[in-house]
Amino acid sequence: MKKLFFCALSIPFIGLSQNNVTTNSTQEISELNTNSLVHYTFSDTGINSELSEVGATFFKNKFIIVSNKKRRHAQTTLNESSKKYNNNTYCTDVDKHGNLSFPLHFSKILDNEFNEGGMTFSEDEKTIYFTKNNGDNKPFKLFKASFDQEAKGYWKDITEIKITSEEYSVETPFLNKTNNKLYFSSNMPGGFGGYDIYEADVAENGTITNIKNLGNKINSKKDEKYIFITPSNKYIYFSSNGHKGNGGYDIFRSSILNNNSFENTVNIGSGLNTDKDETAFMLTSDTQGYISINKRSNREDFDIYRFDINKKEQELNITIVDLDSNTKLTNTNVVITDEFGNIIKETVTDNEGEIVLKSIPLTKYTITTNKEGYDSNSTDIVASPNSPTISKIVNLVAKKPIVENTEIVFTFDNIYFDFNKASIKEESKSSLMTIVKQLNDHPNTKISIIAHTDNKGSEKYNQVLSEKRAKSAYDFLIKEGIEKTRLSHSGKGESQPLHDCKTCTKQQDLENRRIEFKINE
Repeated sequence: MKKLFFCALSIPFIGLSQNNVTTNSTQEISELNTNSLVHYTFSDTGINSELSEVGATFFKNKFIIVSNKKRRHAQTTLNESSKKYNNNTYCTDVDKHGNLSFPLHFSKILDNEFNEGGMTFSEDEKTIYFTKNNGDNKPFKLFKASFDQEAKGYWKDITEIKITSEEYSVETPFLNKTNNKLYFSSNMPGGFGGYDIYEADVAENGTITNIKNLGNKINSKKDEKYIFITPSNKYIYFSSNGHKGNGGYDIFRSSILNNNSFENTVNIGSGLNTDKDETAFMLTSDTQGYISINKRSNREDFDIYRFDINKKEQELNITIVDLDSNTKLTNTNVVITDEFGNIIKETVTDNEGEIVLKSIPLTKYTITTNKEGYDSNSTDIVASPNSPTISKIVNLVAKKPIVENTEIVFTFDNIYFDFNKASIKEESKSSLMTIVKQLNDHPNTKISIIAHTDNKGSEKYNQVLSEKRAKSAYDFLIKEGIEKTRLSHSGKGESQPLHDCKTCTKQQDLENRRIEFKINE
């Protein structure tokens, strides 16, 4: 027996004129932060009623919704205990602007007299996973059916997929673009509390295995529902009333890493989320999508909105400083990556110890620094969507000198001098302060200060320059309270290079220009 699929796919509508189409109005939702860098402009979709409408998914270029409003060819029943009407699924026309119209009952054979829930389709639209319950206040169950290719418009092979016991619910399923992962929400035991999001592997025959909770990066002590995975499989969006939000259900986003773990779960911001319930978020492009919002939190009264996303430019300002002296550190090697490990920028700090780059709101950046004489550092920052400029100060800790067998205490190539000058630059003073500390901690220690240059310029010039620079370091230590009798200084010019090269690289020149501190016996 053929299974009737009720929503018209290509049959023209009869007896409906242009007067039936609701004109959509662009609007702002009053609680939204209109200064957010990710700004959402909402339009009424034209199908909302005095009852509830929630977006579900797309099928055959139709938009599928779940609603408890009676519509054409559908009979809505009343839940006697809650005195609320049960939900049915409907399909709607979508015009070129994304506006919706003409809701029709989706499928009589997939329907029952109680509540229908969310649904999701395979990429080829031959398989549907859908949910429904079989009684007032009964849990939702997951089902699978196949689209009959010979008699288009019909469903067959309806099968329940048993995931939980009769006491627990399976809701808001979502099949990813490659059809190998099915996501759903459930309150079954073993989760973090309330409804959690799970994933399962999908076999070629449509059966599911290896059901796994997505973990505490996604799930909270309360409820997580309404999954949307981007076609690139890069991000998962979902609704939660358990993560930190603005009230009720908010929309959150998490990055899906290559090992199928999740990172950087963030509230997508006050440009979209309010103190109401935001659910069923889905993108149709990078700049457009649909969302369902409960305007009155004391009752189930969702409306479906179409939104456009407008993004403003954002800057991330990074300053690298010495932790002890708060001195800005120039020439620090910095590598900035996103949460996927992609290198966004690889550079060195400028004369103010700073780096500026264009950032993308909600992205998690890792700032990795490397500077001679300092411990390497890795710091994370998430670009907030609520500010055009984000500033981050990264503190570096100077390495402690290592004393071994009365040899080198410490070798600095990060004690910098301006070209053709012997005065110590401000950024290098923090390095010298580590020597001061070591000498204060070991009051009987005496040291020699030995300066070296690169091979640029004449040998005689470099010899004089190295002696002046050694004397500058000597004077600095004395000024900081170290007795003259504990110090000596000399210059070696270019005579003892670390890299004996005629045409040296910039890095080799840097390493040849150094100051060494040796313990005297």
